[in-house]
Amino acid sequence: MTSGTGPIGGSRDHPPVMGGVPPADPDFTGREAILEQIHEALQRREGARYLIGGGSGVGKSLIARQYAHRYAEHYDLIWWVPAATDIDANGSFLRLAEQIGLTVSHDHIARTVQGVRRALTRDPRIGSWLLVFDGAADIETLVSDYVPEGGPGRVLITSRDHRRPRWNRVGRLIDGRVVPRLDTAESLSLLRKVCPERVEPLGTGERLAEHLEHLPLALSQVGAFLRESPLETEEFFERFQERYTDMVTRMGTDDEHTAPLAAAWAIQAEELLGDTDDDTGRAVVELVRLCAFLAPLPLSRSFFTRARGLGDAPGRRGPFGDEVRLDRVLEFMRRRRLVSVDPGNDTFHLHELFQEVIRDSMPLVEKLRYRELARRVLAHNDPGEPADPAHRDRYLVLHAHVKESQAWSSRDPRVRSLVLNVIDFLTETGEYPKAVGVADQAVNAWGDDPASLMHARLRRNKIRRIHSEYATALAEARDIHREQLDRGGPEADETLEALRAVAIALSGLARFDEAEHLFEQILEHRRARTGSEPDAHTLEAAHDYAQVLQEQGRFDQALLVSERNLRERAALLGPDSVPTLRTDLNLGLTLMSLGRWEEARDRLEECMERFEAISAAETPHALQGLLFLALVHRDLGDTETGLEYSSRALALYRRHYPPTVRQTLYCRVVHMVTLTRAGRRDEAAEEARRVLPPTDERFPDGHPFPAWARVGIGIVLRAQGAFTRAAVMDQAALERLQRIYGPGSFTTLPAALNLATDLYGSERHADARELDALTEAGCRDLVADTHPILLTARRNHLVSRHTLGEDVKEEWSELRRTLAERFGSAHPSVASMSSYTRQDCDVLPVMVV
Repeated sequence: MTSGTGPIGGSRDHPPVMGGVPPADPDFTGREAILEQIHEALQRREGARYLIGGGSGVGKSLIARQYAHRYAEHYDLIWWVPAATDIDANGSFLRLAEQIGLTVSHDHIARTVQGVRRALTRDPRIGSWLLVFDGAADIETLVSDYVPEGGPGRVLITSRDHRRPRWNRVGRLIDGRVVPRLDTAESLSLLRKVCPERVEPLGTGERLAEHLEHLPLALSQVGAFLRESPLETEEFFERFQERYTDMVTRMGTDDEHTAPLAAAWAIQAEELLGDTDDDTGRAVVELVRLCAFLAPLPLSRSFFTRARGLGDAPGRRGPFGDEVRLDRVLEFMRRRRLVSVDPGNDTFHLHELFQEVIRDSMPLVEKLRYRELARRVLAHNDPGEPADPAHRDRYLVLHAHVKESQAWSSRDPRVRSLVLNVIDFLTETGEYPKAVGVADQAVNAWGDDPASLMHARLRRNKIRRIHSEYATALAEARDIHREQLDRGGPEADETLEALRAVAIALSGLARFDEAEHLFEQILEHRRARTGSEPDAHTLEAAHDYAQVLQEQGRFDQALLVSERNLRERAALLGPDSVPTLRTDLNLGLTLMSLGRWEEARDRLEECMERFEAISAAETPHALQGLLFLALVHRDLGDTETGLEYSSRALALYRRHYPPTVRQTLYCRVVHMVTLTRAGRRDEAAEEARRVLPPTDERFPDGHPFPAWARVGIGIVLRAQGAFTRAAVMDQAALERLQRIYGPGSFTTLPAALNLATDLYGSERHADARELDALTEAGCRDLVADTHPILLTARRNHLVSRHTLGEDVKEEWSELRRTLAERFGSAHPSVASMSSYTRQDCDVLPVMVV
């Protein structure tokens, strides 16, 4: 929680914590009855919700803002949540999580959002709170995903979507009302505050309000314009009526509501552009038009100061890269009510309706120009490192602007690079549907540029693989590779990237020999080019090669490749870069497979601490680390810790992925066996019943994972005493692994060990002994004397021999001493040796997710 000992939001003796609440509008007027109605409704009960509905520009947000400031003394915490998109709402909830002392996860934002909802519902230290959701597009989705279900708080929502009735998901009506435009008295009151000298003589204010159709946004802007303009009021009326009539003639009925604001802006823009003595006006128009093509979010000043050089082109006099000019322009826009400014956050915000009016008022050639200029501003704000957790907040905002500006339609290479980086960011953070959406747009738009098109197609191909669509991914990757081979030759970077996609797809289809050949070929090309100073592409190729060696059970070779690659990645990219940590995870997995469990545990735990330190503990890569830690702790006898890791991993995998994609299935099998080890056999049995059909559907015949799933299910069945059914699973697993890796390979040993236990449990002791002898002999040929698989094979063979009448007492005591030295006397494998009992083998050597 936050520091200090008092309530998070303070006590009623002190002002409330106010997060993101825009400053109060000094010109706010009228709406007194609405404010009182809102307060009365919200104070009736804890958990009350109130919806302020109405058309754009009627002042819904101003009313919510005024309520927050006027009635602040009734709350300990007031938090303003921009709710036009999930990007806005998520960012606000992340900041709220920090405020109330929760762990913030940028890697899976939904988890943090739900944590905030729970805390607001249950934590009394937060006190009485008010959440203001401004500009919600979909009330039902907002209530379902963001609004807390209880607690000592209230919720205020503004939305154009004001259909009634509104129900939350527990069946309680959301109270509310539709906000009308101002009445004549309220309009006059507003104009007298903004431009008192322009409402005289009698009747002038009424005419002005009528012309602007009593729309608060238009009244505020026009009043501020007239206050500072030399234009006579009567001349304004004449010019307004002329433009208004012309616009209504050309508009459809659905757009007529924007005509007053559009006509007023046309007059103001003419005045600003016509002043040749001061370039501020032209810069204002430039900035307003550009911002019209960005998402309706608060915009940071730094967003434009980073865009140095954009103002140098002829005719462009915007404040790009010039802080002094930007300050002057924003101050002018603030006085003219063209933007709302939040000095505390150093941001400004154009009203969404004003943005719409600006876009619609421009001729096509100007729309194209300013949309492209907006895209170039975005490109200047690209950090260029989408995998770096430090840039998550900026990429969240850039994604919203990329969508709004349709940045994929740009031909500028820098803008296209930004689009690719946004796709990478969305993929890195597990936002796969959004990543596919942007990638599809890029693929459709970039036919003029083969290189950019290839990069977009490869990113989409990667997401296909993540979703287990390996056959489709392979066909697409081969097409891309053929095209690049013809275009650039076999050693071009683009050709090698496409070939890598082919190799990864082959690996996913369990065609490991073919994949290894390609990965080795790519690595040789890369190393030949870079020599003793490998670049990032070379190190990625080495990572791929080590991984395919693991998948083939060649762990000693994989260890050598990964150890070298870890050193080189750390030297080039830093020890805490995500690529370096990925190789570290791979190295930990290899150590597990080699039976070096303690080393693996220590390495993996350190690796996860480093993921945590860079705020990347819930990226898809780090989720593998949780899974590996569940395995290694379980096998080291710490079942409770193993279950904690597997439970956490499964919850996160289910949030990142559908329940039947490969990543989740891997985790489900690990968790299933861990549940069995923890004595939660009913839960494990239920998972065993459900996991096999999607596993067989998702993996091809030649893939080893369905065999490992059957090994896991066999463990669950044996725990229930169902040895015959377990034998069916283990026999099928053994046959499959032998087909893939060959008889007697290391990877077949766990299935053979467990099948012998099935035979023993079915009282086929002689058959069990025969298989035990063969398996132990195979282990001795392949692994070190202290490898856990060999120790399990020795134990099980001794039990079979003992049951058949042999005297194995001395050998049993010797094995017990070996196990105690290897794992400690508290390990279950040692403690259980008080009697001649067999042990399962649940090592999963092939676990590259």
